[in-house]
Amino acid sequence: MSLRQLQALVAVADRGSFQAAADALGVTQSAVSMQIKALEDDLRAPLFDRARRPPVITPLGRSVLERAREVVALYESLRTAAAGDLAGRLALGVIPSASTRLLPDALAGLKVSHPGLAIRVAGGLSGQLAAQVADGELDAAVITEPVAPTPLVCRTIVTEALVVVAHPRHAGLSVATLLAGQPFVQFNRRAGVGQVIVQALDRLGLATQPTMELDSLEAILEMVVRDLGVSVLPERSLAGGWADRLSVRPFAQPPVTRAVALVHPEATPRADLLDALFDQLRRAAQPVRS
Repeated sequence: MSLRQLQALVAVADRGSFQAAADALGVTQSAVSMQIKALEDDLRAPLFDRARRPPVITPLGRSVLERAREVVALYESLRTAAAGDLAGRLALGVIPSASTRLLPDALAGLKVSHPGLAIRVAGGLSGQLAAQVADGELDAAVITEPVAPTPLVCRTIVTEALVVVAHPRHAGLSVATLLAGQPFVQFNRRAGVGQVIVQALDRLGLATQPTMELDSLEAILEMVVRDLGVSVLPERSLAGGWADRLSVRPFAQPPVTRAVALVHPEATPRADLLDALFDQLRRAAQPVRS
């Protein structure tokens, strides 16, 4: 029995569904399901009646829930009491698309709230970084889901839509015409978000004319602003005034999205430091104005 399992139980009971609990905890629905299943295996009895929608807590579940609330509340009070004294070092990996805005904003917030926390940052692609976390070379990594190996905890930071960006003179063209008729500036296809984009283009049957492949969001945006091509990018990459200089439209309906997550081992002595980092990453990921 672990604290995360009890937190999952409380979240499902309070939020009314496994998906809502996952959203509140910043993890996937499958992660919540696994935590509840592990707790049920420990207790050798079901905590929820899954035959009903939404799942209904069982009498045993209600009994365990009361004590789970006490444990979670005690943990939160201890964490709050110690929050001002967090100190230590973290080795963190980060994908290129999170290194220009999301991570700097989060680290700036940590510098104010926890000045004793030191973070060493290394860049890389999602698969590479997740493997380094699994091997113990990094304490955690910010990656594009769902690349993480199964032994790792995957906590969703933000889910964002992909958009098509072009020079304003192309504003009247449809997405299909735009992508087929203009040079395409591709985000690195080995990167997590690059894979999401390529898979979506194939799934939607959209033709492109690839002419460049880059792994810097700002480099891609500069190419598009200078009318050297069009691209598909995460919506957050347009913060800081880029949207005012471009024609921006949805990639597809319903939106195609990518999720950015923090991955780390479940059993780690740096849990409090990672919780503080995750909190700041979630705050930095709040909606921005371009």
